[in-house]
Amino acid sequence: MRPPEEEIRLLVGEWIKKADLDFRTVVRLSAESEFRDIVGFHAQQAAEKYLKALLTRHQIEFPKTHVIRRLLILLEPVDPALVKEVCEKEMWLVC
Repeated sequence: MRPPEEEIRLLVGEWIKKADLDFRTVVRLSAESEFRDIVGFHAQQAAEKYLKALLTRHQIEFPKTHVIRRLLILLEPVDPALVKEVCEKEMWLVC
């Protein structure tokens, strides 16, 4: 049996690996205007997975959701500065 910290590290790594794949997809397809919808989808997915990695790192349980705002609300108690910065830059989130 692995120590809890190692388990958390592995789970965080999995979330980051998945998020990185979505982000690389965004970078590769963003130059092509015909892929705009796909780029938006993968950008949202990358952001969601990076936030889930942070929540996992802080051992905060989260529901199965694709709502970034919901994930930010859960993250706020442990990283209010990050949440504030994201909300200030992304006015559409209405945090």
